[in-house]
Amino acid sequence: MFFPSVGAGASGAALPTHKPSAGKDEDITGKFDPTALERGAKALKELDSSPNAAKAFEVTKLQEQTKQKQLQKEMEELAAVRMRAQAEHARTEAEERRKTINHAQEQERVTAQYRAQLEAEAYQKKLQDQQKQNEVWLEQQHQQFLRQQELRKRQEQELLEMRRQQMREEKAMEREIMREKIQEETKGRIKQERENIDIHLRELRAKAAEYRKTRMDTLHTVFSGVGNAFNELMSDRSRLATLVGSLTALACGVYGARTGAHLLGRYWESRLGKPPLVRETSRWVFSKSFFNPLRFIRGKVQKKDFQEKIVFEEELAERLQWTTNSLISAKANGTPFRHMLLYGAPGTGKTLFARTLARESGMDYAIMTGGDVGPLGRDGPSEVNKLFAWADKSRKGLLLFIDEADAFLRQGRGSASAMSEDARNAISAFLHHTGTESDKFCVVLATNCREILDRAVLDRVDEQFEFPLPAVEERKRMLNQFLEEYIFRTTKTGRKIVVDEKIDDAFVQEMAEKTEGFSGRQLAKLVIAFQAAVFGSGTNTLTRGMAETVLSWKLAHFDQDIDTIERRSREQKLADA
Repeated sequence: MFFPSVGAGASGAALPTHKPSAGKDEDITGKFDPTALERGAKALKELDSSPNAAKAFEVTKLQEQTKQKQLQKEMEELAAVRMRAQAEHARTEAEERRKTINHAQEQERVTAQYRAQLEAEAYQKKLQDQQKQNEVWLEQQHQQFLRQQELRKRQEQELLEMRRQQMREEKAMEREIMREKIQEETKGRIKQERENIDIHLRELRAKAAEYRKTRMDTLHTVFSGVGNAFNELMSDRSRLATLVGSLTALACGVYGARTGAHLLGRYWESRLGKPPLVRETSRWVFSKSFFNPLRFIRGKVQKKDFQEKIVFEEELAERLQWTTNSLISAKANGTPFRHMLLYGAPGTGKTLFARTLARESGMDYAIMTGGDVGPLGRDGPSEVNKLFAWADKSRKGLLLFIDEADAFLRQGRGSASAMSEDARNAISAFLHHTGTESDKFCVVLATNCREILDRAVLDRVDEQFEFPLPAVEERKRMLNQFLEEYIFRTTKTGRKIVVDEKIDDAFVQEMAEKTEGFSGRQLAKLVIAFQAAVFGSGTNTLTRGMAETVLSWKLAHFDQDIDTIERRSREQKLADA
């Protein structure tokens, strides 16, 4: 630090400043300038001579202290900056170490994930190989089973053919022995007859003469009596008139009795019998009441929900339940019955639902088929009128179910070439009886194709229900229901099928997924095919391999099923329309 001397005459003089030389490495001994020293000395003298020299010294001292404080502050700031730099450096190093550790952990995670992926792929490949081996083994077992079945059938066929050949040979030997025996007996009788021909001729002649004499005597006696009676009758006029009157009265009585019995029978048939169009009914029928005593207790049977027997999708089942409840309670509430139309693909449960509803509704029911009207010809309209007149007489209300309604109520009334006059008259009779609401009967129509029904018939219908093909869940429920009915339940003869443990809920779910497009009837046929395969194999056990074989055969021949053909024909008709 530089402190200049203070004099009395140097007050207020400026402090000298030290200016370093521009060139540090040069020799400055020969270039010294004393001017600055002179000015400094002059300033000191002026400062010493000044009265404020002491104050100037204090000021200078304070300035120096201030500079020291500033320098100390700068040093502290530099120390703080250095500490912050060290902290930042430490933080940076810690961040780098953290990043390094995270990177290492990420690398370890990626490595572990890749290792796990490789292990999973290896395990999946192992499972696939095992599955392929299982499939190959199952296929080998299936082929072995088929070969065994073929060998068994061939052996049975050969054994049956051997038995048939043996029976044919035995029959041939029996025929040959019988023929030889008959020939010997015939030869003996011929020889005996030839030897006794004279005796037989004499016996025959004697018998013929006796028979002729007896017949002639009988005829003579009869004709003599008739002639005498006729002569007596002709001679007595009163007896002749009595005989003629008696014969006439007898003829009139017989004819009148026959005609009266016929008319009385027709009357009682119209009152107590059922119309010819009705195939099945719950109403009391005179001609069958004595042979069916269970008819009188049928109404006391506990009613069940139709959904316990038939599987529908939830929305359709709910609508059908509402309509069924309103139908059952309509008679009690005094409201008219609502007519219904059930339409959809073949085998979806239309006829089954209608028959179940008819039997369990508590009403009288009658079931007919639309195809029965056409063969009646001219009698069709009158039979339709008789049917509805008979329905109007039901006290409990009658549910009339017309199956295959499109065969009877189809379009074409406006064209003479499309429909006969008798068919048009029959439809007109139906429309006449269903034109207004009725609290006597309810009509339920069932058809595969709604679009071919007459528009006036559709106008008579209050509720229409489409029965679609079952979805996966409905197919699963149907399969469980049919398996319970045809496989798990003991048959009528007491025979029970042993079911493999592998035929479980998962297998039923797999079958439901594979049978896309199957109707309820086709699913029932599939389960019945399981039953037939078990009884046909003679093992009395339903294995998973056998079930898969039957299922594969059904899937392969699905396009040839009659329900599939009819369904596609219906779809084609709808597309053309």
